[in-house]
Amino acid sequence: MGAEVAPNLSQSVLTQFRGSNRPQDSAWLELGDQVVLVGESAKTCLESNSIRANKSELAAYKIAAALGVVAELESLPPSFEAMVWLALPLTELGTRDAIRTQVEAICQGGFRFRGEPLQVNLTMKAFPEGFGLYLNRKGELDAVGQDINQRRSLIVMMGHRNLSVLCFDGGSLRAAGSNSNGPGFWPMFEKAARSAGVTQPDYGFLMAAIASDQPQQLSVARGRLFDFSEPMTACLDTYWQAVLTYWQDQVMPQLEAVNTEVIISGGASSILRSRLSAYFTELGLSQRVLFTEGGPRRLEALVRGLPESAQIPSMTLRMADSYGLFRGLIGTLDSVAV
Repeated sequence: MGAEVAPNLSQSVLTQFRGSNRPQDSAWLELGDQVVLVGESAKTCLESNSIRANKSELAAYKIAAALGVVAELESLPPSFEAMVWLALPLTELGTRDAIRTQVEAICQGGFRFRGEPLQVNLTMKAFPEGFGLYLNRKGELDAVGQDINQRRSLIVMMGHRNLSVLCFDGGSLRAAGSNSNGPGFWPMFEKAARSAGVTQPDYGFLMAAIASDQPQQLSVARGRLFDFSEPMTACLDTYWQAVLTYWQDQVMPQLEAVNTEVIISGGASSILRSRLSAYFTELGLSQRVLFTEGGPRRLEALVRGLPESAQIPSMTLRMADSYGLFRGLIGTLDSVAV
């Protein structure tokens, strides 16, 4: 399900959606007289890209829609219990109580998802983005008899909105070495695209050119195939310089301990993979840097079964953090059950 949310709509908007598609492709909530579109269905009602919005601003709607998708796919009864672990950027963790209050009001008060009434007794916890990757790495080390508590782990999340670093020392999150104020790909992309003369209708095609490394793409503005090589290079150079500056200021000082490893992930990390690899090799750090190429085998198998995987090759990479949180949640439930 996509990240877009279009709230405060009237019932008339639903005429184009009723009875269509998978729930995750055509998701909407009815909250009294208000209709909220979520994901793909919201795109036609939005004037701007929701990547710019803080996750906390629209999180309650997204959580309710996700619960609705699960309820429909799993044929759950109209009333059920749910436990949710939510990943938020460090800078937005302070909003977790507000999010919890908002989503509890929606779930406990009752809402309609795609016309079906739902009421959910919700338990929610919030964690910093990247904690799921730490749990994945802990599981990998546990499997070979190594203790993650004996090393420093830097989790670098390269996202489209921001870049985050989580520093775990001795098994605990070290706030002094963690932040979420690094450069995101999208602001750098917009800046470079405008400077290169690319207009907004062509942003999607320029993004496709960068993701596929295929500069020949359709241009809406030109009405023909266009070679996006120069704008591609401009976008990559702009993003790389911003990331490099952040790395040198925020991450390099934390590598003084020889037992430090860096785990790099996030939806934008693949864009700079070759440059990052060359940079770390030049610094003699290649043995201490790990790229999350995909995810655990179970996650890769799950993603292969989704039709979106063909259009989004980086889907496994983008889901790795959430999957780690999911495994942590299941482990918690198992321990409680025992």
